[in-house]
Amino acid sequence: MKLKGKKLQAVLLAAISAGILALALGAIAQAAGLFDHAGPQGDGTAYTPAGWHVTPVGAQKPAGYFPVNAVLSPDGAAVLIPDIIGNKNGKQTVQVMNTNDGSLFQEFELSGSGQGTSSGLVFSHDGHHVYLTTAGVNSVVAFDWDNTSHQLTVQKTLSLPQGTYPQGVAISGDDKTLYVAGQLARTLIAVDITSGQTAQAPTDAYPFGVALSPDGHTAYVSNQGKNTLSVFTVNGSNLTPKGSITVGTHPNSMLVDARRHQMFVANGDNDTVSVIDMQSNVVRGAISLAPFQEAHAGSQPTNLALSPDESTLYVTNGGNNDVAVVNLSDHGNGNGNGRGEFGQVKGLIPTGWYPTGVQVTRDGKRVLIASAKGLGTGPNKGTNPARPGIHPYIENQLLGYLSVVPTPGASQLEKYTRQVSENNGFDQKNKVRGFDSEAPGTIIPRHVGESSPIKHVIYIVKENRTYDQMLGDLGRGNGDPSITMFGRSITPNQHRLAEQFVTLDNFYVNGEVSQNGWQWATQASSNPYNETATAQGYAGTGSEYDSEGYHPDVAAGSADPAHAYLWDKLSLNNVSFRNYGQFVVPSDWIKNDEPIKTEAGKFYAHDPILNNNTDHDYPWFDMGVTDQHRFDLWNQEFQSYVAKNNLPTMQFIDLPRDHTGGGATAAQMVADNDLALGKIVDTVSHSKYWQNTAIFVVEDDAQAGPDHVDAHRTIAQVISPYTQIGKVDSHFYSQVSMLRTMELFLGIQPMSQYDAAALPMLWSFTNHPNYNTYQALTPAQSLNAQTTPNAKSVMKPQNMSGEPDQVDPQKLNEEIWKSIKGPNVPMPQPQHHVFGVN
Repeated sequence: MKLKGKKLQAVLLAAISAGILALALGAIAQAAGLFDHAGPQGDGTAYTPAGWHVTPVGAQKPAGYFPVNAVLSPDGAAVLIPDIIGNKNGKQTVQVMNTNDGSLFQEFELSGSGQGTSSGLVFSHDGHHVYLTTAGVNSVVAFDWDNTSHQLTVQKTLSLPQGTYPQGVAISGDDKTLYVAGQLARTLIAVDITSGQTAQAPTDAYPFGVALSPDGHTAYVSNQGKNTLSVFTVNGSNLTPKGSITVGTHPNSMLVDARRHQMFVANGDNDTVSVIDMQSNVVRGAISLAPFQEAHAGSQPTNLALSPDESTLYVTNGGNNDVAVVNLSDHGNGNGNGRGEFGQVKGLIPTGWYPTGVQVTRDGKRVLIASAKGLGTGPNKGTNPARPGIHPYIENQLLGYLSVVPTPGASQLEKYTRQVSENNGFDQKNKVRGFDSEAPGTIIPRHVGESSPIKHVIYIVKENRTYDQMLGDLGRGNGDPSITMFGRSITPNQHRLAEQFVTLDNFYVNGEVSQNGWQWATQASSNPYNETATAQGYAGTGSEYDSEGYHPDVAAGSADPAHAYLWDKLSLNNVSFRNYGQFVVPSDWIKNDEPIKTEAGKFYAHDPILNNNTDHDYPWFDMGVTDQHRFDLWNQEFQSYVAKNNLPTMQFIDLPRDHTGGGATAAQMVADNDLALGKIVDTVSHSKYWQNTAIFVVEDDAQAGPDHVDAHRTIAQVISPYTQIGKVDSHFYSQVSMLRTMELFLGIQPMSQYDAAALPMLWSFTNHPNYNTYQALTPAQSLNAQTTPNAKSVMKPQNMSGEPDQVDPQKLNEEIWKSIKGPNVPMPQPQHHVFGVN
């Protein structure tokens, strides 16, 4: 039986709704308890910063750092897993693991640093060689493979054209030619394995995966920056473009089902798998991986595998922390009732955080699942043993795992599916969380469109601080003063705001660093492209920094990246807004083909909707510009709005200087940032808009400092007459909680599954306003004097303005710690227990 187009899609959506959700009846309504904390729980489970429960099944084996694929050896005895941050040193590694129990045959580490691995790893058909792409050094490493010892030995390195940044790789049937996706060059590259000679042909934006037709004459390249596959006729090094195939948004991995002459394509941002007839190059239909029919984007399929009998497709859902088990047979769904449809999702297998690779053993008895973020980070308070005096860096705590899972039968799969639903709260669909608990009286609307006294929202995003770094010395809440770096003398306003309004001591960022942090802060998600590119880039491999609107093609969105951000939702709902510094660049960064008129010395957003509502005088990320200057520019417009009585409903404000430029100036920059924040609150609280305004303040990420609860825990403020309660709110909140709260005030729908499922900040907002004003405090720390006059900053002058995080963050953290605490003050010992205390 073959289903096509809308008919197939309708069947699959119905299957998900009837199959998965029926199993979830009676499930727990909320993934995380109200007072749980993010990170490992000590029992082999974890909570993501978004509050989703991670409960991997099977046996868990360490598998390097941010593993991005899983490839079976020809004999099925080993699974090879390429890593991005192997051994915590930015080097590329391959974990060679036993498919029986996950034990390690070999950890092969390439010499040098900054190779920047990708998912590109393939065996030769004769089983004697392995080929691995190394993005950062533009090459393919050729290995000899020992089938007896299951060991890799480097044979040679095949160089690729500079700027290629290779990702996926496929090999011709005669084992003579490699076909490589050149992500940053936007090319397909043919490499003659013997001579090393190359040929190229253009693809669409951000090519990622490469697959060959069963006869080897057609190559397919998934374009992760678009919704297309580029198609080529290939013969050795001859590449002839043959047009493209339209699939779902941001396709990544592809899997060929040679027996049926079809191919499956994982579409990372509209949560589907496209099914392609490889004889006609026609899309037969799409398998939906959405957890329910009305779900927002977020499942994020990343990888694919077939069972040995080719009756079942396994799909890693990176966003939902599960593997979907999909029926490919027309002769039943595997549940013994004789009923089933091609493409029906039979159930879900719980995994570690952000699964990226899946395989099934040759005997079909075990499913092997690689998860990139494992069980999260936990606390990063203390000394990194590899670098005395330095706390563990957040990216180096995301230990990946291989789950070795006995292939579940129908009954076990049903239990697993219930478990996934409970973990993620899928049974609640898009219901606003929290109102069914004993929440106090609050002005937060229960439903989108419900009225509220809040008519204006100000959203301020700052840079890179943990809770303990700033407020560990607050004297209340869950803080650790021993690791506070920017205490009350430097940040008096953030201390006073936390005391006068509400102290949020269980609040988390959802990303690890600026590249994925900004995506979470503005679109409630970070997609498969961005997650992999973030890990690659922060290992020093030279990937493009694609956050903050620099390359709109890769924005996370269910179907249309052009409408992925919060301001896009505002525009679609005719909600007025004004932007100060978020996602802007200098005028000379705007390309000639962009429909934006520029003027030298001003700042513009690549996104036309955002740009049309931007103050072009307000500077971008530039540590040479004070936040006092930013405040002055904002205040000029604010006073004009007050005079004309036309304040926009929402304002976006970038206050980036707490990022700092190194130890020599860290304290003064953070103090400058603190005073600017205090002045904004002071100004608003003394205006006629105070009574109906809410100010939300958050960091884009928390990479830059230690925290004794979890490396993702950060400072956040909610400032309004309705939050002036002077209490500690320890409910489990994150950036997506803040976004969900703002969305409810603004009357707009969620952007992703994550803000849809997030707990709004119900306990921070009362229904009894306190209209007392706020008086900004001047820090005791001088805004002009350096903290350590003789300190040498790692932040070179050319790095003082530019994209965030463009210096070694660990060196920068070390410098800041020593400048604040003194050169001989060590950090306390780390306490990081992933699977519990031994």
